Amino acid sequence: MTMTRIDPSTRTRHAILQAAASALRKHERAGMADIADEGGFGRATLYRYFASREELLVELSRFAAQTSLEALDEARIDSIPVPDALSRATRALLTVGRELWTVSTHRKELWPEEEKIGDLMRDLVARGQHEGILRGDLPAHQLSVLFGSLIIGALTLDPLRQLGVEDAADAIMTVFMDGARVR
Repeated sequence: MTMTRIDPSTRTRHAILQAAASALRKHERAGMADIADEGGFGRATLYRYFASREELLVELSRFAAQTSLEALDEARIDSIPVPDALSRATRALLTVGRELWTVSTHRKELWPEEEKIGDLMRDLVARGQHEGILRGDLPAHQLSVLFGSLIIGALTLDPLRQLGVEDAADAIMTVFMDGARVR
């Protein structure tokens, strides 16, 4: 991993976003005061970076997408066999999701980072289909959405949220590979 120097303003912004995710995991209606308390900084600092809770939530969604994209890049899913790549992608997305996931109903369209994640996963599934590892009776975009649905389920649905990342990833891989494998 390349170490990039992050300026103090960006560092503070990231700390606020991480505090927001943590506060929202505890209580989905957490307000700005709750977020400031969670991060251990004053509300004035919070409002200096985000004018409203709504603005913060939108930025948190984008931050989570960008962080997920970076995690997939670090997982190097394009350079290893498809089953290993799917496993690495699952672990990467679950790890980021467990830290930053918030369900956003604020936008109908995807962020460019979210679209890129979808493209990467679709391309990975298409590669698996081309290599005869994954079933070909569904288009790659549909099969990759099914895969993503398993990950989203592990991030949002009880009792799946109670599983650790490794157990959740193993369960997702077993269900997906057994259901998607060429017979």
